[in-house]
Amino acid sequence: MTATPEWDDLVGLWLDRRAQILWRRHSDAVNTRLAGAWLPTGPARVLKTDLFDEAVSGGVLPVVSERGAELVGVDLSPAVVKAAAARTEHLQAQVADVRKLPFSDESFDAVFSNSTLDHFESRDDIVVSLRELHRVLRAGGTLVVTLDNPWNPLVALSKALPRRWLNETWNRHASGLGKVGVLPYQVGMTMSAPALGRTLVGIGFTIEETTAVMHAPRLPAVLVGSMLERRGGRPTQERFLELLMCLEGMRDRRTRLVTGMFVAIRATRG
Repeated sequence: MTATPEWDDLVGLWLDRRAQILWRRHSDAVNTRLAGAWLPTGPARVLKTDLFDEAVSGGVLPVVSERGAELVGVDLSPAVVKAAAARTEHLQAQVADVRKLPFSDESFDAVFSNSTLDHFESRDDIVVSLRELHRVLRAGGTLVVTLDNPWNPLVALSKALPRRWLNETWNRHASGLGKVGVLPYQVGMTMSAPALGRTLVGIGFTIEETTAVMHAPRLPAVLVGSMLERRGGRPTQERFLELLMCLEGMRDRRTRLVTGMFVAIRATRG
């Protein structure tokens, strides 16, 4: 996660190739629904960690902005921050490490941290980051955090297989469907939902709700979506996105912590 040149290069390549547009739209839709359901309504000061979504697609900040919130975003990559600030109106974006945030205690009413802390090489870094998020939240403030779900078989497989081999295989056999790779960014350590919940409680949070999101399997969804971007018409593309969102209904089943790609927890700072 400290290797910002990789993220700088990736955001440039993504914007240049307009890669995986349908998958990015689906990802935005899932995260936007989560933010809409779990973040507090009304005026608030909201911190978003990780601005890659906002740099390459819509992200979640527009829906937060509609509520009259003050938007602050941080990312480790200068290129990501620049691209996100250019695309998102009223966003106060700055380069910062979530493990050492440049904000005073209790600066925010809410924090939305989606798939930010699962790029570290050590679980200790996850804990340090969560302590920082606790510090900058006001008492009673809301934290929404998602991490790669290690109980999802495809997530576990993607972490076990060499990332370079996955991307080279994708680029070799998916000719013309995008050259950014199916897993173009570094994946790191993560926590299961129970482990994340225990960690948050130990830091001083109260767990309000736990679920899993992103139930569409990434590899086939990216593959089909990339094909439809080239050969499918707008109605077909929209039906495909509707199908992916229908799969989010699996969040209400007992198997959600196996089918979801990300664990998601809403917690309150004590």
